[in-house]
Amino acid sequence: MSSFPSYLKPGLSSAHATNPLPVILCLHGGGTNATIFNIQAMRLQRLLNDSFQFVFLDGPSVTSAGAGVMPYFEGCDPFFRWFRAGKDVNVMPPETRQQVLRALEYLDEEREAGEMGEVVGFLGFSQGAKLGAGLLWEQMVQTSESKWNFKFGVMCNGIAPPMCEVREEDKSLRITTPTLHVVGQEDTWRESSRKLYDQYFDKSTSNKFEFPIGHRLPTADDETKKIADEILRIWQSCGEKPAEKVVEKTTGKKSNLAAVVSVGEVVV
Repeated sequence: MSSFPSYLKPGLSSAHATNPLPVILCLHGGGTNATIFNIQAMRLQRLLNDSFQFVFLDGPSVTSAGAGVMPYFEGCDPFFRWFRAGKDVNVMPPETRQQVLRALEYLDEEREAGEMGEVVGFLGFSQGAKLGAGLLWEQMVQTSESKWNFKFGVMCNGIAPPMCEVREEDKSLRITTPTLHVVGQEDTWRESSRKLYDQYFDKSTSNKFEFPIGHRLPTADDETKKIADEILRIWQSCGEKPAEKVVEKTTGKKSNLAAVVSVGEVVV
């Protein structure tokens, strides 16, 4: 495999495999970056590294560190965002679209070279989840003209509306691509996360988990395993064969990285 470009980071816990694994593109929250999200998602990666290759994408625009990022990730700058809060409300900024497209083009070149699998889904947190919802919405309304084709999406602590233009005549539509939505019951933006799920996704192909957490990824073993199991179920519902190795059992104990991995109180 060739060296990744600077704006992409391979997952920390990617398993060695004879054949390339399908790829999940990971989209971080505002005021963080691919490296930080890589660490925050480590628990989930460990449970799914026999089934997927995780790849983390930096946002296009430099910004200040999100709330809760410092001092845990001091020295991990620069930090990035996908849109400007309060300004890019109902649009996908051109620089964001270009960042996603060049990542997908690079990964597709790697796939054609036999170095990586197909990009099949995304994992988005906060701003990244909003972006992911926008990608799925455009994929739905553009159909054959869409420049991406995600088979599923995972949105954690997402915020409404999707990061794209939603035309008046399309407001009755619902995204049917299989999705999982994770909502923090103690998250300041929990109602926006619920609105994203309720108003833009078909309930026959989407599912929502709520956990007693704030604006971060779950860190409890049982919560992480529930998410991993649902991702595998969704993947199988797309017509794919189940992974040869079942999601590993957890012990109920938290690793010594919990203090770092749990950091997720970041601005959207």
